[in-house]
Amino acid sequence: MGAGHDGAARTLAEQFGAAGHTAEVKDFLRSGPLRIGSALRMGYEFELRHVPSAYDATYRLWYRVPWLCPIVAWLVTFLTRRRVMRWVDSFDPWVVVSTYPLSTLCLGHLRRTGRLRVPAVNFITDFGVHPLWVHRGVDVNLAIHELPAQVAARRTGRQTVFTGPAVAARFHPDRLPARSEARARFGIGPGQRAVLIVAGSWGVGNVAGTFSAVARDGRFLPVVVCGRDERLQRHVQAMAEVESAEALVLGWTDEMPALMVACDALVENAGGLTSLEAMSAGLPVVSFDPIAGHGVENTTAMDAVGVGRLARDPAGLVALLAEVTEPGPDRDAQIARARAMFRSPPAESVLDAIAMPVAPTSPARRRIGVAVRATVATMVMAAIAWSGLTTGVAMAAYAGAGVAHPAHNPQAVAYLGVRLTAAEVGDPTVAAAIRRMDLTVVVDEATVERAAPALRRLVADGVTVANGGAANPPGVIRDDNELPWDQAASDVRAGRQISALLDAPVTQAVPGRRLTAWDLVDCGHAHTSIVVPNHILHVRPSSEGPIHLAARDIYVIDGRGASPEELATYLHLLNTSLDQAQLTSEPLATLA
Repeated sequence: MGAGHDGAARTLAEQFGAAGHTAEVKDFLRSGPLRIGSALRMGYEFELRHVPSAYDATYRLWYRVPWLCPIVAWLVTFLTRRRVMRWVDSFDPWVVVSTYPLSTLCLGHLRRTGRLRVPAVNFITDFGVHPLWVHRGVDVNLAIHELPAQVAARRTGRQTVFTGPAVAARFHPDRLPARSEARARFGIGPGQRAVLIVAGSWGVGNVAGTFSAVARDGRFLPVVVCGRDERLQRHVQAMAEVESAEALVLGWTDEMPALMVACDALVENAGGLTSLEAMSAGLPVVSFDPIAGHGVENTTAMDAVGVGRLARDPAGLVALLAEVTEPGPDRDAQIARARAMFRSPPAESVLDAIAMPVAPTSPARRRIGVAVRATVATMVMAAIAWSGLTTGVAMAAYAGAGVAHPAHNPQAVAYLGVRLTAAEVGDPTVAAAIRRMDLTVVVDEATVERAAPALRRLVADGVTVANGGAANPPGVIRDDNELPWDQAASDVRAGRQISALLDAPVTQAVPGRRLTAWDLVDCGHAHTSIVVPNHILHVRPSSEGPIHLAARDIYVIDGRGASPEELATYLHLLNTSLDQAQLTSEPLATLA
């Protein structure tokens, strides 16, 4: 779920190793069945990128109904307890530490019911303590600042220790490179005020707006780190060229310590791991346009305790940057408050927890009323989750979220693909029309197996091919009763098989059915983009009038119910309609 929770876990493991102990890091999202953890991760990123208001509403819901949190803990534990306990039993640890809210709920529930017989420690990586970040069954809470420590202690009644953040040793002031060396490495001049702009490993948030505000002021050199989002990196580079702004735009980088030494301030939007690394390195932190939910809560808390500053608008952002990028008492005081957070290595407090007397645990009492409420709530939550992963994702995808989009610049363009049978692929007239109109051919695995030579000839002529799904007889619709994760896995396997048969990369999928979260997950892992057409055109032999086409819309012609002659006639009519609408045909492969 981003790099913050993983980074804290790795740092704790390094600290244990330095103290002579053995530590093992496990990804809690792998503990659930049916790859539900991958779907959860994808859904979380999907919401942050495309429907942040929905994520914010969900995030704040638990503040209004905290009495549902124990039910969530029970449900999470029910789904994950077997694998989690196998991990514990096989490693036989002295203590188990959580750096992620859902794993905290699981460990707390297992401790409270007596199944987990070693201490459980909750390391809270955020300034904001969400109701799902804590559990009364956890033995000790560790916090990065006194403010979240007080909140955690009040909500759980358990011992809570303010240790400071868990940040990799390479961000410690004693291990940082010299400033002159770092600035020379990145080509930053001695007199330039460099501002490091980040948005986490996913590049989520209004990075482009932040860059624009900093670049247009003219006093600062924007240094933008776009994480793993290559599209964002290209977009910001294009903005810099259009605005003729001097800037350094980077993707994923392992040189963050040197970048922090070279720059004069950090602008971020979530209050996550990067902001804590900057505080350790002595770089003042300014937050701007925070992402929904935890981003707003974290950055507001950082501003309240003075370890970061929160800009409310672009003018406020450049005013704060002018203040913190120049030496002075305000800058020095902010850096000092941030560095004072690093009181002791969190691993030391974890080791202290081993020797603490553990409160006796016993199996939870099962009252009929609690059981009824838990059952009803679980059914409601399961129904909501299933609806969100299936119908909700489908609706969002058809609205354009999380799928391939038209390019920003071309206007008089229609994006066209054609779904074919094996007979149509081999028809010379149809093949000539496809080449002439530059259509993307959409074929399923069975069609490719029967018509591979003809498809290879099209590919050799520059025609792009998209994955139309798993093997099905022509004209047969996929069985919607098939489990959604099986559908997604089958279609991705079909894409690999089609690519192998054609000896050409197939990087787009046109499923031809309702999408689910599993499609987004599996296609993301396969580096395949999903195309959802605005319109599906069915071949009608009797059609004589022009076909209505709109600029920047995506069309897939379904030729599976027609003969090759009928399809050829329809494609001729479609080409005429393009000319009449003054549109140019573009293959689906040009979608971004």
